[in-house]
Amino acid sequence: MLPEAATAMGIVCGGPLFRVLVLQSAWALVGGQVRYSVPEEAKAGTVVGRLAQDLGLEAGEPEARRLRLVSQGRRASVEVSGASGALVVSSRLDREELCGKSVPCSLRLEVLVERPLRVFHVELEVTDINDNAPVFPSVRKNLSIAE
Repeated sequence: MLPEAATAMGIVCGGPLFRVLVLQSAWALVGGQVRYSVPEEAKAGTVVGRLAQDLGLEAGEPEARRLRLVSQGRRASVEVSGASGALVVSSRLDREELCGKSVPCSLRLEVLVERPLRVFHVELEVTDINDNAPVFPSVRKNLSIAE
């Protein structure tokens, strides 16, 4: 294509058509986002979601395409099961330890799939269970009510 023709069609570095092509390419590389929710204190081995299936991978592909999980910042306490491609709890999840008092408690994870290389974003919400008993300052209160 001639430079004049490319300019006339809007295919220049700042042109709108170029921007659309770049955005479409980036979206194809990055993929969509998957969201899961798991209660804190879930036991190790608890299946959080069928990650491989939700990402559109066929049976047997998770191992062949080396599906792996990368956490951003905090220790995730979840892992991808090799053969099934399921997202499972690997160790005790403590919401207060992971997020403190912030609501909601969301962990951002990245899932890498090789051959071809693709990156998927997974958001894991750790829901709170009422595991802290209420504390009252004293056992007994005296009230005096005037008539």
